Amino acid sequence: MPQKKLPRLRGMDNVREDEELEQFGDSASLFVRDAININFTSAGRAELRQEMKLATDQALRCLWQSPLHKDCFAALGSYWCKVDTETWQIEQLIECGPGDVFHIVLNNMICMACDEGLFVYDGSQAKRLTIDTPAKPNATDAGDGSLPASDYSLAISWVANGLESALSEIDQVSLSKNSSINLQFPMCLDPNVSHVRVYMTEPGGGELQQAIELNIATRSVMIANLPELGRAAQFQYLSPMKTGNFLREWRGRLWAVRSNVLYFSEAMSYHLTDERYNFIQFPQRIRFIEPVDGGIWVGLADHVAFLRGQDVRSMSIERKASRAPMYGSSTLLHSDMIKELSQGGTWCAVWLAENGFVSGTAEGQLVELQYKSIKGISAESCQLVGFADRLVSVVN
Repeated sequence: MPQKKLPRLRGMDNVREDEELEQFGDSASLFVRDAININFTSAGRAELRQEMKLATDQALRCLWQSPLHKDCFAALGSYWCKVDTETWQIEQLIECGPGDVFHIVLNNMICMACDEGLFVYDGSQAKRLTIDTPAKPNATDAGDGSLPASDYSLAISWVANGLESALSEIDQVSLSKNSSINLQFPMCLDPNVSHVRVYMTEPGGGELQQAIELNIATRSVMIANLPELGRAAQFQYLSPMKTGNFLREWRGRLWAVRSNVLYFSEAMSYHLTDERYNFIQFPQRIRFIEPVDGGIWVGLADHVAFLRGQDVRSMSIERKASRAPMYGSSTLLHSDMIKELSQGGTWCAVWLAENGFVSGTAEGQLVELQYKSIKGISAESCQLVGFADRLVSVVN
Protein backbone atom coordinates (compact mmCIF):
# COMPACT_ATOMS: atom_id res chain seq x y z
CA MET A 1 0.00 0.00 0.00
CA PRO A 2 1.55 3.34 -0.97
CA GLN A 3 2.43 5.70 1.84
CA LYS A 4 2.00 9.45 1.77
CA LYS A 5 4.02 11.77 3.94
CA LEU A 6 1.81 14.47 5.36
CA PRO A 7 3.13 18.02 5.07
CA ARG A 8 2.87 20.62 7.79
CA LEU A 9 -0.70 20.83 9.14
CA ARG A 10 -2.13 24.35 9.28
CA GLY A 11 -5.52 23.73 10.89
CA MET A 12 -9.13 23.60 9.77
CA ASP A 13 -10.53 25.09 6.57
CA ASN A 14 -14.15 24.88 5.42
CA VAL A 15 -13.88 27.70 2.85
CA ARG A 16 -11.45 26.38 0.20
CA GLU A 17 -12.31 23.72 -2.33
CA ASP A 18 -11.07 20.19 -1.62
CA GLU A 19 -8.30 20.51 -4.19
CA GLU A 20 -6.95 23.63 -2.45
CA LEU A 21 -6.59 22.10 1.00
CA GLU A 22 -3.08 20.90 0.20
CA GLN A 23 -0.58 23.65 -0.60
CA PHE A 24 2.50 22.69 -2.63
CA GLY A 25 5.83 24.40 -3.09
CA ASP A 26 8.77 25.16 -0.85
CA SER A 27 6.55 25.49 2.24
CA ALA A 28 4.07 22.69 1.62
CA SER A 29 1.15 22.54 4.01
CA LEU A 30 -2.18 20.84 4.49
CA PHE A 31 -5.52 22.03 5.82
CA VAL A 32 -8.16 19.60 7.10
CA ARG A 33 -11.88 19.93 6.66
CA ASP A 34 -12.71 19.10 10.28
CA ALA A 35 -10.83 18.29 13.47
CA ILE A 36 -12.31 16.85 16.66
CA ASN A 37 -10.37 16.74 19.94
CA ILE A 38 -7.20 17.71 18.08
CA ASN A 39 -4.77 20.59 18.69
CA PHE A 40 -2.49 21.84 15.94
CA THR A 41 0.92 23.05 17.09
CA SER A 42 2.87 25.96 15.61
CA ALA A 43 5.26 23.37 14.15
CA GLY A 44 2.46 21.88 12.07
CA ARG A 45 1.90 18.74 14.11
CA ALA A 46 -1.38 17.34 15.41
CA GLU A 47 -1.74 16.46 19.08
CA LEU A 48 -4.57 14.66 20.81
CA ARG A 49 -6.36 17.09 23.08
CA GLN A 50 -6.07 16.28 26.77
CA GLU A 51 -8.92 14.42 28.37
CA MET A 52 -11.50 16.52 30.17
CA LYS A 53 -13.05 15.45 33.45
CA LEU A 54 -15.86 16.73 35.62
CA ALA A 55 -14.48 19.06 38.31
CA THR A 56 -17.72 19.51 40.27
CA ASP A 57 -21.33 18.45 39.98
CA GLN A 58 -22.55 21.83 41.22
CA ALA A 59 -24.38 23.90 38.60
CA LEU A 60 -22.01 26.87 38.68
CA ARG A 61 -22.47 29.56 36.02
CA CYS A 62 -20.43 32.60 34.97
CA LEU A 63 -17.26 31.26 36.63
CA TRP A 64 -14.60 34.00 36.66
CA GLN A 65 -11.09 34.26 38.09
CA SER A 66 -9.89 37.58 39.43
CA PRO A 67 -6.54 38.77 38.06
CA LEU A 68 -6.03 40.57 41.38
CA HIS A 69 -5.62 37.67 43.83
CA LYS A 70 -6.63 34.72 41.58
CA ASP A 71 -9.81 34.18 43.58
CA CYS A 72 -12.70 32.62 41.68
CA PHE A 73 -16.33 33.75 41.72
CA ALA A 74 -19.49 32.31 40.23
CA ALA A 75 -23.26 32.20 40.59
CA LEU A 76 -24.98 29.16 42.06
CA GLY A 77 -28.76 29.20 42.07
CA SER A 78 -29.75 32.71 43.13
CA TYR A 79 -26.53 33.45 45.07
CA TRP A 80 -23.21 34.99 44.15
CA CYS A 81 -20.45 32.79 45.54
CA LYS A 82 -16.73 32.62 46.08
CA VAL A 83 -15.35 29.32 44.79
CA ASP A 84 -12.34 27.38 46.05
CA THR A 85 -11.17 25.59 42.90
CA GLU A 86 -8.98 23.20 44.92
CA THR A 87 -11.83 21.71 46.95
CA TRP A 88 -14.78 23.24 45.03
CA GLN A 89 -16.27 24.45 48.27
CA ILE A 90 -18.71 27.34 47.95
CA GLU A 91 -18.94 30.47 50.11
CA GLN A 92 -22.21 32.29 49.55
CA LEU A 93 -21.72 36.06 49.44
CA ILE A 94 -25.01 37.72 48.51
CA GLU A 95 -28.23 37.08 46.62
CA CYS A 96 -27.86 37.85 42.91
CA GLY A 97 -30.98 36.50 41.23
CA PRO A 98 -31.28 33.81 38.53
CA GLY A 99 -29.58 35.67 35.65
CA ASP A 100 -25.98 35.95 34.54
CA VAL A 101 -23.38 37.81 36.58
CA PHE A 102 -20.52 39.94 35.24
CA HIS A 103 -17.26 40.75 37.03
CA ILE A 104 -14.48 43.34 36.90
CA VAL A 105 -11.74 44.57 39.25
CA LEU A 106 -12.61 48.04 40.55
CA ASN A 107 -10.40 49.97 43.00
CA ASN A 108 -8.78 46.73 44.24
CA MET A 109 -12.19 45.21 44.89
CA ILE A 110 -14.33 42.83 42.88
CA CYS A 111 -17.34 44.54 41.30
CA MET A 112 -20.25 42.39 40.14
CA ALA A 113 -23.37 43.24 38.12
CA CYS A 114 -26.46 41.04 38.37
CA ASP A 115 -30.25 41.19 38.31
CA GLU A 116 -30.28 42.62 41.84
CA GLY A 117 -27.89 45.50 41.15
CA LEU A 118 -24.19 46.36 41.46
CA PHE A 119 -22.14 44.88 44.32
CA VAL A 120 -18.53 44.98 45.48
CA TYR A 121 -16.51 42.43 47.46
CA ASP A 122 -13.56 43.71 49.49
CA GLY A 123 -12.21 40.35 50.62
CA SER A 124 -14.35 40.06 53.72
CA GLN A 125 -17.91 40.92 52.74
CA ALA A 126 -20.08 41.74 49.74
CA LYS A 127 -22.10 44.94 49.80
CA ARG A 128 -24.10 47.04 47.41
CA LEU A 129 -22.12 49.59 45.41
CA THR A 130 -25.02 51.94 44.72
CA ILE A 131 -27.01 53.92 47.28
CA ASP A 132 -30.72 54.56 46.87
CA THR A 133 -31.70 58.18 46.43
CA PRO A 134 -33.47 59.43 49.58
CA ALA A 135 -37.05 60.56 49.44
CA LYS A 136 -37.96 64.21 49.74
CA PRO A 137 -37.52 65.61 53.30
CA ASN A 138 -40.23 67.66 54.98
CA ALA A 139 -39.31 71.23 55.98
CA THR A 140 -41.70 73.34 58.07
CA ASP A 141 -41.65 76.68 59.86
CA ALA A 142 -40.98 75.82 63.51
CA GLY A 143 -41.43 79.26 65.05
CA ASP A 144 -38.86 80.91 67.33
CA GLY A 145 -35.39 81.15 65.87
CA SER A 146 -32.76 83.40 64.34
CA LEU A 147 -33.06 82.46 60.67
CA PRO A 148 -33.73 85.65 58.66
CA ALA A 149 -37.16 85.92 57.05
CA SER A 150 -36.76 84.63 53.48
CA ASP A 151 -37.25 81.62 51.23
CA TYR A 152 -35.10 78.51 51.82
CA SER A 153 -34.56 75.32 49.82
CA LEU A 154 -33.41 72.12 51.51
CA ALA A 155 -32.42 68.63 50.34
CA ILE A 156 -30.58 65.63 51.76
CA SER A 157 -28.35 62.75 50.71
CA TRP A 158 -27.31 59.46 52.31
CA VAL A 159 -23.68 58.63 53.14
CA ALA A 160 -22.54 54.99 53.12
CA ASN A 161 -19.03 53.52 53.13
CA GLY A 162 -17.53 56.91 52.31
CA LEU A 163 -19.79 57.39 49.27
CA GLU A 164 -22.58 59.93 48.91
CA SER A 165 -25.90 59.21 47.23
CA ALA A 166 -27.67 61.38 44.71
CA LEU A 167 -29.50 64.39 46.10
CA SER A 168 -33.15 64.07 47.08
CA GLU A 169 -35.92 66.24 45.74
CA ILE A 170 -35.87 69.80 47.07
CA ASP A 171 -38.34 71.00 49.67
CA GLN A 172 -38.93 74.71 50.07
CA VAL A 173 -40.10 76.70 53.04
CA SER A 174 -40.86 80.42 53.35
CA LEU A 175 -40.29 82.24 56.65
CA SER A 176 -42.35 85.42 57.10
CA LYS A 177 -40.27 86.51 60.09
CA ASN A 178 -37.14 85.48 61.96
CA SER A 179 -37.82 81.86 62.77
CA SER A 180 -36.44 78.30 62.62
CA ILE A 181 -36.91 75.31 60.33
CA ASN A 182 -37.83 71.80 61.43
CA LEU A 183 -36.52 69.30 58.88
CA GLN A 184 -37.89 65.76 59.08
CA PHE A 185 -35.95 62.98 57.35
CA PRO A 186 -37.48 60.09 55.41
CA MET A 187 -36.98 56.52 56.58
CA CYS A 188 -33.78 54.81 55.40
CA LEU A 189 -33.90 51.03 54.90
CA ASP A 190 -30.28 50.58 53.73
CA PRO A 191 -28.21 49.12 56.62
CA ASN A 192 -24.98 50.40 55.02
CA VAL A 193 -26.02 54.07 55.34
CA SER A 194 -24.34 55.72 58.33
CA HIS A 195 -25.09 59.44 57.98
CA VAL A 196 -27.52 61.90 56.44
CA ARG A 197 -26.11 65.05 54.83
CA VAL A 198 -28.24 68.20 54.77
CA TYR A 199 -27.98 70.85 52.05
CA MET A 200 -29.65 74.24 52.13
CA THR A 201 -29.51 77.60 50.40
CA GLU A 202 -28.65 80.99 51.79
CA PRO A 203 -31.66 83.25 52.49
CA GLY A 204 -33.32 83.79 49.11
CA GLY A 205 -30.46 81.95 47.37
CA GLY A 206 -30.61 79.33 44.67
CA GLU A 207 -27.49 77.19 45.20
CA LEU A 208 -27.65 74.26 47.60
CA GLN A 209 -24.64 74.06 49.92
CA GLN A 210 -23.67 71.51 52.54
CA ALA A 211 -24.96 72.56 55.96
CA ILE A 212 -25.04 69.67 58.45
CA GLU A 213 -24.11 65.99 58.62
CA LEU A 214 -25.94 63.84 61.18
CA ASN A 215 -26.09 60.22 62.28
CA ILE A 216 -28.62 58.17 60.34
CA ALA A 217 -30.49 57.45 63.60
CA THR A 218 -31.55 61.12 63.67
CA ARG A 219 -35.18 61.50 62.64
CA SER A 220 -35.35 65.30 62.43
CA VAL A 221 -33.29 68.41 63.07
CA MET A 222 -34.15 71.93 64.20
CA ILE A 223 -32.28 74.65 62.31
CA ALA A 224 -32.60 77.78 64.45
CA ASN A 225 -29.54 79.62 63.12
CA LEU A 226 -28.02 79.84 59.67
CA PRO A 227 -25.20 77.24 59.74
CA GLU A 228 -21.85 77.80 58.10
CA LEU A 229 -22.46 76.58 54.58
CA GLY A 230 -19.83 74.48 52.81
CA ARG A 231 -19.33 73.16 49.30
CA ALA A 232 -22.07 73.14 46.71
CA ALA A 233 -24.07 69.97 46.11
CA GLN A 234 -22.24 67.74 43.60
CA PHE A 235 -24.79 65.05 42.87
CA GLN A 236 -27.97 66.96 42.14
CA TYR A 237 -30.16 65.46 39.39
CA LEU A 238 -28.17 62.19 39.43
CA SER A 239 -29.39 58.60 39.98
CA PRO A 240 -27.88 55.29 41.13
CA MET A 241 -25.81 53.64 38.40
CA LYS A 242 -27.76 51.03 36.44
CA THR A 243 -26.83 47.38 36.46
CA GLY A 244 -26.59 45.49 33.20
CA ASN A 245 -24.65 43.03 31.04
CA PHE A 246 -21.00 43.14 29.96
CA LEU A 247 -19.83 45.25 32.92
CA ARG A 248 -16.63 47.17 32.07
CA GLU A 249 -14.52 50.03 33.46
CA TRP A 250 -13.02 52.62 31.10
CA ARG A 251 -11.77 56.18 31.55
CA GLY A 252 -12.83 56.27 35.20
CA ARG A 253 -16.41 55.19 34.44
CA LEU A 254 -18.46 52.02 34.74
CA TRP A 255 -20.14 50.81 31.55
CA ALA A 256 -23.07 48.39 31.37
CA VAL A 257 -25.51 47.24 28.68
CA ARG A 258 -29.27 46.89 28.73
CA SER A 259 -30.69 45.53 25.47
CA ASN A 260 -29.62 48.13 22.86
CA VAL A 261 -28.53 50.89 25.27
CA LEU A 262 -25.02 51.41 26.64
CA TYR A 263 -25.04 53.20 30.01
CA PHE A 264 -22.06 54.78 31.77
CA SER A 265 -21.49 56.25 35.23
CA GLU A 266 -20.22 59.61 36.32
CA ALA A 267 -16.43 60.06 36.16
CA MET A 268 -14.80 58.57 39.28
CA SER A 269 -18.25 58.25 40.89
CA TYR A 270 -18.99 54.71 39.81
CA HIS A 271 -22.17 54.46 41.88
CA LEU A 272 -23.94 57.37 40.15
CA THR A 273 -25.18 58.19 36.65
CA ASP A 274 -27.09 60.97 34.93
CA GLU A 275 -30.11 59.37 33.30
CA ARG A 276 -30.58 62.43 31.10
CA TYR A 277 -27.26 62.16 29.26
CA ASN A 278 -25.19 59.13 30.34
CA PHE A 279 -26.21 56.63 27.69
CA ILE A 280 -25.62 55.75 24.04
CA GLN A 281 -28.43 54.10 22.10
CA PHE A 282 -27.85 51.69 19.22
CA PRO A 283 -30.31 50.46 16.56
CA GLN A 284 -29.76 46.79 17.45
CA ARG A 285 -29.30 44.65 20.52
CA ILE A 286 -25.75 44.83 21.87
CA ARG A 287 -23.88 41.52 21.89
CA PHE A 288 -20.64 42.60 23.58
CA ILE A 289 -18.53 45.63 24.50
CA GLU A 290 -14.74 45.81 24.86
CA PRO A 291 -12.96 49.09 25.69
CA VAL A 292 -9.49 49.69 24.23
CA ASP A 293 -7.19 52.71 24.31
CA GLY A 294 -8.83 54.53 21.40
CA GLY A 295 -12.46 53.79 22.14
CA ILE A 296 -14.97 50.98 22.65
CA TRP A 297 -15.76 48.04 20.37
CA VAL A 298 -19.49 47.26 20.36
CA GLY A 299 -20.90 44.07 18.88
CA LEU A 300 -24.39 44.35 17.36
CA ALA A 301 -26.82 41.90 15.75
CA ASP A 302 -25.34 41.94 12.24
CA HIS A 303 -22.14 44.00 12.46
CA VAL A 304 -19.61 45.63 14.81
CA ALA A 305 -19.26 49.32 15.64
CA PHE A 306 -16.37 51.31 17.11
CA LEU A 307 -17.01 54.20 19.49
CA ARG A 308 -14.05 56.44 18.79
CA GLY A 309 -12.88 59.16 21.16
CA GLN A 310 -11.73 59.92 24.67
CA ASP A 311 -14.52 62.25 25.80
CA VAL A 312 -17.87 60.50 26.23
CA ARG A 313 -19.69 63.66 25.15
CA SER A 314 -18.06 63.74 21.73
CA MET A 315 -17.56 60.11 20.75
CA SER A 316 -18.33 59.14 17.15
CA ILE A 317 -19.85 55.82 16.05
CA GLU A 318 -18.07 54.05 13.17
CA ARG A 319 -19.74 51.08 11.52
CA LYS A 320 -17.28 48.33 10.56
CA ALA A 321 -17.75 45.89 7.70
CA SER A 322 -17.73 42.68 9.71
CA ARG A 323 -19.81 39.55 10.07
CA ALA A 324 -22.28 39.09 12.92
CA PRO A 325 -20.52 38.44 16.25
CA MET A 326 -21.60 35.79 18.72
CA TYR A 327 -23.36 37.02 21.87
CA GLY A 328 -20.94 37.39 24.79
CA SER A 329 -17.94 36.14 22.78
CA SER A 330 -15.41 38.92 23.45
CA THR A 331 -12.32 39.38 25.55
CA LEU A 332 -9.17 41.52 25.67
CA LEU A 333 -5.93 40.10 24.35
CA HIS A 334 -2.39 41.43 24.24
CA SER A 335 -1.55 42.33 20.64
CA ASP A 336 1.83 40.57 20.88
CA MET A 337 -0.04 37.26 20.92
CA ILE A 338 -1.47 37.89 17.43
CA LYS A 339 1.16 37.76 14.70
CA GLU A 340 -1.11 39.60 12.24
CA LEU A 341 -0.99 42.69 14.45
CA SER A 342 1.85 45.09 15.16
CA GLN A 343 0.50 47.36 17.84
CA GLY A 344 3.47 47.98 20.10
CA GLY A 345 2.24 45.86 22.97
CA THR A 346 -1.23 47.38 23.34
CA TRP A 347 -4.41 45.55 24.26
CA CYS A 348 -6.89 44.66 21.54
CA ALA A 349 -10.40 43.23 21.54
CA VAL A 350 -11.04 39.73 20.20
CA TRP A 351 -14.40 38.13 19.49
CA LEU A 352 -15.91 35.20 17.61
CA ALA A 353 -17.93 35.92 14.47
CA GLU A 354 -19.49 33.86 11.68
CA ASN A 355 -16.07 33.70 9.98
CA GLY A 356 -13.88 32.88 12.97
CA PHE A 357 -11.94 35.06 15.37
CA VAL A 358 -11.84 38.79 14.72
CA SER A 359 -9.59 41.37 16.37
CA GLY A 360 -10.28 45.05 16.96
CA THR A 361 -7.16 47.13 17.56
CA ALA A 362 -6.72 50.06 19.92
CA GLU A 363 -6.81 52.43 16.91
CA GLY A 364 -10.13 51.13 15.63
CA GLN A 365 -8.85 48.81 12.89
CA LEU A 366 -10.66 45.52 12.32
CA VAL A 367 -8.65 42.40 11.45
CA GLU A 368 -10.47 39.19 10.47
CA LEU A 369 -7.97 36.56 11.53
CA GLN A 370 -9.60 33.46 10.00
CA TYR A 371 -11.83 34.70 7.20
CA LYS A 372 -9.90 32.71 4.56
CA SER A 373 -10.44 29.39 6.32
CA ILE A 374 -13.56 29.52 8.54
CA LYS A 375 -17.21 30.27 7.78
CA GLY A 376 -20.68 29.36 8.93
CA ILE A 377 -20.30 29.62 12.71
CA SER A 378 -23.61 30.24 14.46
CA ALA A 379 -24.65 30.22 18.12
CA GLU A 380 -27.12 31.82 20.51
CA SER A 381 -24.33 32.66 22.95
CA CYS A 382 -20.64 32.06 23.47
CA GLN A 383 -18.02 32.06 26.20
CA LEU A 384 -14.47 32.98 25.20
CA VAL A 385 -11.55 32.23 27.52
CA GLY A 386 -7.79 32.08 27.31
CA PHE A 387 -6.39 28.62 27.97
CA ALA A 388 -2.60 28.25 28.03
CA ASP A 389 -1.53 29.88 24.73
CA ARG A 390 -4.89 29.37 23.02
CA LEU A 391 -8.26 31.00 22.78
CA VAL A 392 -11.10 28.60 23.51
CA SER A 393 -14.71 29.38 22.58
CA VAL A 394 -17.61 27.39 23.96
CA VAL A 395 -20.69 28.05 21.84
CA ASN A 396 -24.31 27.32 22.70
